[in-house]
Amino acid sequence: MQTAQALFSVIFKRKDVTSEQLIRYELACSIALEAQNLPEKSVVRSVDVAHILSELNVDEETLVATLVSDENLVNIYTSEMIQERFGEATAELVAGIRKLNHFKEFDVNRRSDDVQNERLRQMLLAMTSDIRIMIVKLAYRVARLRHLKYEDPDICHQIASETELIFSPLANRLGIAQLKWELEDLSFRYLHEKKYKEIASQLNVKRVEREAYISRTMETLSQLLSTHDIEAKISGRPKHIYSIWKKMQRKNLPMEELYDLRAIRIYVDTVKDCYEVLGLIHSRWSYVKQEFDDYIATPKENGYQSIHTVIIGPEGHTVEIQIRTPEMHYNSEYGIAAHWRYKEGEKSKRFDQRLEKSISNVRQLLENSSDPEVFKEISTELQSQNIFVMTPENEIITLRQGATPLDFAYSIHTKLGHRCRGAKVNGRIQPLSTSLKTGDKVEILTIKNGQPSRNWLNPNLGYLTSSSARNKVKNWFNKQNKEENIQTGEAIYHREMKRLHGESIQLSQLLNRFKYNDSESFFEDIGKSRINERQLTSAIQRLLKPQKKLNDQQKTFSFKTKDATDYAEQNIVYVIGAVHLKTHLAPCCKPKLEDDVVGYVTRGRGITVHRRDCANILNLTYDELQRLIEVSWSKAQAEQPDYQASLHIVAFDRKGLLRDVMNTLAQLNINLIDSNTHTNLQERTVDMNLTLEIDSQVVLGDILDYIERIQNIESAAISKHSDVH
Repeated sequence: MQTAQALFSVIFKRKDVTSEQLIRYELACSIALEAQNLPEKSVVRSVDVAHILSELNVDEETLVATLVSDENLVNIYTSEMIQERFGEATAELVAGIRKLNHFKEFDVNRRSDDVQNERLRQMLLAMTSDIRIMIVKLAYRVARLRHLKYEDPDICHQIASETELIFSPLANRLGIAQLKWELEDLSFRYLHEKKYKEIASQLNVKRVEREAYISRTMETLSQLLSTHDIEAKISGRPKHIYSIWKKMQRKNLPMEELYDLRAIRIYVDTVKDCYEVLGLIHSRWSYVKQEFDDYIATPKENGYQSIHTVIIGPEGHTVEIQIRTPEMHYNSEYGIAAHWRYKEGEKSKRFDQRLEKSISNVRQLLENSSDPEVFKEISTELQSQNIFVMTPENEIITLRQGATPLDFAYSIHTKLGHRCRGAKVNGRIQPLSTSLKTGDKVEILTIKNGQPSRNWLNPNLGYLTSSSARNKVKNWFNKQNKEENIQTGEAIYHREMKRLHGESIQLSQLLNRFKYNDSESFFEDIGKSRINERQLTSAIQRLLKPQKKLNDQQKTFSFKTKDATDYAEQNIVYVIGAVHLKTHLAPCCKPKLEDDVVGYVTRGRGITVHRRDCANILNLTYDELQRLIEVSWSKAQAEQPDYQASLHIVAFDRKGLLRDVMNTLAQLNINLIDSNTHTNLQERTVDMNLTLEIDSQVVLGDILDYIERIQNIESAAISKHSDVH
């Protein structure tokens, strides 16, 4: 287990830390130590994450904020206290990290895809608000994967899947190789355990032989460079299992035929030296042309720079060689994490514009869609490579690999994309679905009042590859077709309600479930597929399940509000001048024991008891007034003791639900004798069985009226116990 003391010892030995920074680090470590000595609330502690971040050489503010953001400290150190000790900027960063900690990870008991997807979507939105929070979350994910070994298999699989789909590509896009490799290898281990062990075993079999060959080749290279007076550091390059597997998949080759199982890195002082070393190596050995990449001249999207080449080396074996400067290597290992440290103290901490654009695209995808497919789009966005094309004025435009002239038009301006009707590529008219290449010069042909085509959104036609461009086209159609979307959405709603026999479900229940204030917006989003049909169907089915369950239980928990016979038998109402007359309470005014009442003689149904101020009584005709008869509440009933009843409630679970039920019962002067609740985590519902002691003057039906007004209550049933106390 990592400790705050050990971390401070590491920081203390760093030569680039000032005395003032040491004081802040010491205070942060002492606070983290408090959390360390408390019972664990989370599998991963903040000090575990801080150790990983310290290896990335992150800036002081990020490391301090991470140390003091442990879940155990939330109620001990408030935002105000953090600000007082470390300043406003650190307090804001702590608030962002704590917000992220608030998101619960995969719950094995809540397998609903909608719930899990929305959790991941909201978490990613929170992450992309600040680049430093993204770095902290990536470090947290590494620590979480390290602790997965003894977890439930379903949890392992879900966390590993999310890591492979989103977090590994995100680490790659940020250029943090140290985190990327570990995220990839650990997630691969849990998703493909058999293949992981197989590759690891194959690597181990010839490890000694391979390392001996690498050592001999490094010595040969050292002598070659020394002869030409080039100072260089040469090392073997570690191989990562996930990387090997991906190359095996991509090239459809067995592991032993991969070029780069034997890999070497050469570090030289300058870019000029990099190319000089490359020339010496290529003059000494032949190389595989298709495996040559110059990322110094054309850096990767994440800023990565290096020269890669594969030679047919000594003894006829292929060897991958990477040539770079120490600065290039530092940036490739620590990426944007190192950038923050260099920029510390500057007012504006902006990283590379291309990276900002990529993260911005991710944010737009998350904000504009709740469809599960959005995560695949994000993964593609984070992993794609760039091409560089030119406008007619020779301005360079950066696009995703595979981009089309239409993507190009939308990247320049939304209106240019909408008005686009053709394109010239290198002076020749080409289809709008043409894949562009680096160096192409593109001219967009437009019409004055042009508008997008729905065909552009068809992925099979290949007009658009950029998620940003697709969103611009979607937004245009959404604005143009609001009324049409509402009608389409309403039709889908009625069709699904009819198909699923959802007549018992109120529209308001669905609005509440999807958090809409009005039906128009709800139907519009169904029509626009922001709420897809699968999500709508799932919501209807969940609302139907508790109702079906309640109907099945009506045999045990039936509504036993007193009807006319009950009141006659119990002598609740006394008819002056007569006995044993059939009476029942009027449903219009629902008279209670304390009300002043009057009887109305009906034809064939006995006497209906109304309140004297009942609107129906006050509006009687002269002839109808002759049917009124004096009645009063039975004195015997008023003197009866309290009795017990069972109340059964089915509700959608939420915070404060039980408290609201208890408060309602207290307001009615009803005592709770016993309670038994059962929560269905998968359906997010709760069953409550309550035993109540009720005053004899309280009518059971009135209790239901009040209970059913409580938010999230789906149904309620009450029955009086046969034994009277």
